[in-house]
Amino acid sequence: MKKEIPYYKRDKYIFISNLNDVTANEQEPLSLKREGYLLSEYYSSKSNEELANYVKIKNNLLISDNGNFSKMKAISKLFEKKGFAILNKAINEESEIGNVSEFVLNERLELIKLIEIECKKSMATTNFNTILENQVYIKPDYIICFEDFNIPVLMMCGLMHPVFKPKALDVKNYQLQTSEIFNKQIKGDFGQIDSLSQINKFKVLHSYDFNSAVQSVEVANKSKANGYAISFGGPMKSKRWITSLNMGEKEITFKEKLPEPYLISTAISLGVNKKLDNKTPVHILGVGTPILIALFGYLFNNSKAISIDSTAPFKDAYAGTLYGSKSAFLKMDMYKVAANCLIENKAYKSSTPFFKRFEKQFPSNWSNLRTELKINEYSSIKSVANLLIENPSLVEKYIPFFSKMRSGNDEMINILRTSRAGHNYWVLRKICISVRNRMNDPIKLEKWTEYQVNRYIKVTSEKWGLAVLESFRIAKLHNTVKNNERIE
Repeated sequence: MKKEIPYYKRDKYIFISNLNDVTANEQEPLSLKREGYLLSEYYSSKSNEELANYVKIKNNLLISDNGNFSKMKAISKLFEKKGFAILNKAINEESEIGNVSEFVLNERLELIKLIEIECKKSMATTNFNTILENQVYIKPDYIICFEDFNIPVLMMCGLMHPVFKPKALDVKNYQLQTSEIFNKQIKGDFGQIDSLSQINKFKVLHSYDFNSAVQSVEVANKSKANGYAISFGGPMKSKRWITSLNMGEKEITFKEKLPEPYLISTAISLGVNKKLDNKTPVHILGVGTPILIALFGYLFNNSKAISIDSTAPFKDAYAGTLYGSKSAFLKMDMYKVAANCLIENKAYKSSTPFFKRFEKQFPSNWSNLRTELKINEYSSIKSVANLLIENPSLVEKYIPFFSKMRSGNDEMINILRTSRAGHNYWVLRKICISVRNRMNDPIKLEKWTEYQVNRYIKVTSEKWGLAVLESFRIAKLHNTVKNNERIE
């Protein structure tokens, strides 16, 4: 029998860690201080399957992903160079002559046809029976079902940019193709029908803007899904800057160019929300940005249950990015964080159990490092950060939590892998708890979200801060309209 959603209170708003030996290491009990895990079929192995069984016994929420995003990224790499060349031509023409020429529009359509062929070929050679067998083997609570590849690939190749004036109807066939393969899966065409009856089945929603998101739910509502998984892999990979955002019948114009990822993610979320039955659980695929985790709580406040997953917390930890919540919900360059501490002559502190455990076992000596590198209150953050990058052995000796991730199997580096990833996860977990505690009181949640947005814009870069502020303003307007039942 399928578990009810939400089964536990924590499932109302929860961040899900990707399952691996860094996030769930039996030799490192602290690494298991989590609430849920996702295992992509792409990473199925005997060891990961054993880990999945282990965390399931501990009552973690367990989700099985279909592993398709890796395939989508591989396809997009074949076409993105050509796609962005076409996009740049279109942007230049729009700027110089006020419109995009038929020649460039036809180039785009020809490339879309090639992408369709490649996606179809990839789908045709995919062994869905084996993938599904691997997915159900771990007995997950939720399963992310099969999907069409086209929309995310088109987005990653720059072909759904507003300069082309794409229409939602242009992608409806792709959304219908996702419905078709989803319906086949739940009917048992790929086997495992008995196992599927015990699992909550999430249908993937693909879209590129507000209108296509509305349409994705309209299409999906004709299928019998237990929940919807919203794909943000394409939108979050955008490197574009935009001056306007289509919100259905209304075009919102900004005073300056702003980075697209947060804004388009907001538009897609609000488009989904417009047609979403609040009893339908939502899983958000591919978002690990702290401020967005806070904002999504406000965007989907009326939803029955929201889960979010991303590989970002442990990948960022490896790359030297720390998450923080003291001054705002931020991603921070660890060398700049350490540099600031050294200049101000104070030790780095964090309340996460992962940092506390690491610091106790491998204590820092900030004053000695400050002396050795001849740092004083007049040093610049940039110069000190560069010194730290140039002196990895000194960093490892005096402030090991900030060490560059390296190969090796010594005790310090093994514990550092789980500790930094765990630290980043813990920041997201605390954000989810804060949202969860306010979801039954929309006014409190709105005030808390506004407070977090205002904190964020004071300390982050100007343009990204403005993008978050505009996202919140749009969401606030939409929520006010929806609550008054005055939606278009």
